[in-house]
Order: sequence, then C-alpha cells, then structure tokens
Amino acid sequence: MDIKSRIEAAPMKRTQIGIIAVCAALYMIDGFDVLVMAFSANAVSEHWGLSAGQLGMLLSSALVGMALGSIFVSTIADIIGRRKTLLLGATVVALGMLASAFVPSYGLLVVLRFVTGLAVGTLQATANVLASEFANAKRRSTSLALVSIGQPIGGVVGGLITGVLIQAYGWRAAFMFGAIITLVMIPIIWRAVPESIDYLLVRRPANALDRVNKVLARIEQPAVSVLPDAAPAPAKKKSRFGDVLTGANARRTILISLSYFVLMASFYFANSWTPKLVTASGFSQQDGINAGVLFSVGAIVGAVTLGFFGARFPMRKVLAVFFILGGLTFGAFSLSTGSLDGALLAAFLVGFGSNAPIAGMLAISPTYYSSEVRGTALGLVIGMGRVGSIASPIIAGALMDGGWQPTDLYFLFIVPMLLGAAFISMLGKPVLAAAAPSGESKPAGHELSASR
Repeated sequence: MDIKSRIEAAPMKRTQIGIIAVCAALYMIDGFDVLVMAFSANAVSEHWGLSAGQLGMLLSSALVGMALGSIFVSTIADIIGRRKTLLLGATVVALGMLASAFVPSYGLLVVLRFVTGLAVGTLQATANVLASEFANAKRRSTSLALVSIGQPIGGVVGGLITGVLIQAYGWRAAFMFGAIITLVMIPIIWRAVPESIDYLLVRRPANALDRVNKVLARIEQPAVSVLPDAAPAPAKKKSRFGDVLTGANARRTILISLSYFVLMASFYFANSWTPKLVTASGFSQQDGINAGVLFSVGAIVGAVTLGFFGARFPMRKVLAVFFILGGLTFGAFSLSTGSLDGALLAAFLVGFGSNAPIAGMLAISPTYYSSEVRGTALGLVIGMGRVGSIASPIIAGALMDGGWQPTDLYFLFIVPMLLGAAFISMLGKPVLAAAAPSGESKPAGHELSASR
C-alpha cells in the first residue's frame, strides 16, 4: 500500500484534526474580514464624510481583492507549498488590518482593503486544499464541511465583538482586533501545520524524503525508505491555468465554477437583503438584525447537516439535493414576510438552504483535481464564487431600479439554485478518494496515478 493509500484508509490522528481546526479558524478570519467593513461602514463614512459611491467602493474593494487573490495569488500554493502560503497570507492579513487601524486617509484604506482581500482570498483557497489533503477518505467530506462553518461563525462572533468595540472605542478598534487575532494564528500555523504530503510527493523539494517522513511521524504513520516514483513530466508543460482548463479538467472546472458562481451570487443576495426585507415589511430595525443573526445560525446548521449526510452518501448526490432544497427556501422566504414569526423562521431556513451547498462545494471541489494543480484549481473555483458575490448586488440593484420587488428577486434566485443542482449532477467521479456510502473507503491510491 502506498503512502496516500495508507493515509486515506487510516483513522484521523490528533495532528490531522488539529490541521482541520486551524483551517476552520482561518475561515473564521475570512468571515470576520467580510463583515468588519460592513459593521464599520457608518462610522468610517461619518469620519471622512464619504459619499454613497465612495462607501460602495470601499465595501467592494476587499471583495474584488478576495476574488483576484483566490484566482491568481493562490496558485503559489502549488509552487512554494501550502504551509508557506498560509504563513504568508496570514502575515499580510495581519499587517493589512494593523495598518487599517491607523490609516490616515480614505484612499489608502481602499488600497489596504484590496490588499487584505488578496491575502484573505489566498488563505481561503489554500486552507481548503490543505484540509482536503490531510483528511482521510471516510472523514473528508465532513472535515471540509466543518472547515466551511468557520466563515459564518467568524461573521457572527466577530460581528458581535466588533459592534461592542466600535461603540466603546471607535471603528479603528475593530481593525486592531482583526490584526491581533490574525497575528495569533501565525505561530499556531507554524507549530500545528506541517507541509502537505501531496505537495512534497509532487514537487520533490530538497530533502523531500526526510520531510515526508517527519510529516508521517506527526500523523502516526510508519516511515518510508524511498519515495514512490514521480510522475513523468509532460512533453510540453502547460501553465497551471492551462492544466485546469484543458483535457479532462476542463469540463469539471467549468461545471464546478458555474455551480459556485450561481451559489455565491444567491447566498450574498440573501445575506445582504434578508435583514433589510424584514425591516421593510413593517418590522423593527432590531427584528431585521435578529433575522440576520438567524440567517447566520441557519447557515451554520446547514453546513453541519450537509456534512452529516455527506459522510453517509455520495457527496455529489447530496450536494445536488441540497441545491434544490436551497432553491425552495428562497421561495419560502418570499412568501413568509407577512408575520414576524414566519419571517424569522424563513430567514433561518434561507440561511440553511443557501449555505449548506457552500459547505458541499468546498468539500467536493478539491476531490476533482490532482495534487499538482489542486491549489490553482480551487483558487479559480472559489474566485469565480467571489465574482458571483460581487455581481449579485449589482444585478439585484439594477433589477430593483427597473421595478422588481425584493420578494420577486427571491423567487428569481430559485433558478440559479436549480441550475447549480444540474451542473453538479453532470460531474463525473472525483480524482481524490471519498468515503463510500457503506462507510468503507474507496481505493485511494489512484490519485497519484491519475496525475501521471
């Protein structure tokens, strides 16, 4: 049995569980970073007397950076390694947050938010790849679903803390808090996260055998005396984007990217408009805030639920079903704003229905690519989701300017969710092993051979 097959078949060890926890914590930073500017928006706008257009640019600069970071910068994880990329990304986020706490001008804050977004997008894509490579076959889907929960938890907990800090100390304290929690993560990554064995086997850096054996010792696997034969180099080396957009990878990349695009467009529409629509329906501002909290709680429950079913049934089929359920929750919300109890319940349901497929997408996407291009592929896929999150508010705003009502848009977003189910259903078998429905692991050794 080769190295990867042993890891795939063996129970998860403490080091592997710790790596999953670190990746979830990095997703919490992502969730916090998305909301820190939203929570600080009013105070920042008053501080510099910003127009609505200037505030909009400030809010979108981080999202644009996250998209570009996921698509382009995260490719370095396939070149310098997963661990170094996480350390570099966390350092840039911490410095960006720290500088934002002392920034003297609006223009510089826009630049800092963009740069921080680049690093956050890189962190998210790389953390997802690393978690997929250290999880075993039986627990991979559950592990990746749990990692994705970090994002809504970071949004909820970070948002509550940020609100208190802004009230007590001003908006700059929120960025200082973000810098501190990210700085704390750097030594944790350094000590708790080894380099990915998948990366070491493919890239073969200096002292690869010794480095592989050190990682094997940390996950309680026996050492090896020799590394498996490396995959032969292709006659003509493509670019990394060429690798994920040609041959067998092309179809799966298109389908996964389209699925993630429509899903993130739907999620960010619901995330942005659910509290506002509750308030606009005649309920109080606090009721709108409560709806937003319930949306996030539903998002967390949705991710956990999908992880439960994904560990017992083929993830591709589970994900397609949850896309359909997500579409139904959008319809339910548009019909449930007549009473406060109905609106709050529907807010929970639409959070559940729109975020559960995100957990599934993050769980399934790494399994469709070989180690050599997994970081590049995941960055591209997640980046396309970021593009969807940016496009969604623009499209929704244009439609509402044209006379659409928000409740009509909730019905409209049923369509992309159903399209996502169709795209996922068209995917073939993954490259990386996953747990079989019976609980027995599928053969894990074919991932390296598939990359040859």
